Amino acid sequence: MITIGMLFKLIGLLLIAAGIALACKPEWLSSRPVPTDIFQAVERRIWWGVPIGLGLLLCFPPAVMTWQAIVSLAASMLMIGFLIARLLGIALDGSVAKQWLNVVIEIVLLVPLFYWYVKASS
Repeated sequence: MITIGMLFKLIGLLLIAAGIALACKPEWLSSRPVPTDIFQAVERRIWWGVPIGLGLLLCFPPAVMTWQAIVSLAASMLMIGFLIARLLGIALDGSVAKQWLNVVIEIVLLVPLFYWYVKASS
């Protein structure tokens, strides 16, 4: 028998797989041409980090927590999803310094979010 927790994890895995697939091939749903600028080519993949982050959140559901812990965990998972999509874009489209700067900024934003989650959940 499938429990609610198992169903959430299954939906989460499907969201992660769909997000990664669409981050790798965004032209499956978009008819816009691939930008020739490497920075813009990577940027078209970033929003597919949202389903990745939501899938991560469903795969690792929080126990009953305060609203601060839930918000910080959700924001952390979304940031991780954006990072995964950006790193996939860098790997597939090429590397430019501005994209690596964005990676560093996202990691710098992720650290306090994770710290907030740890403090709020304890």
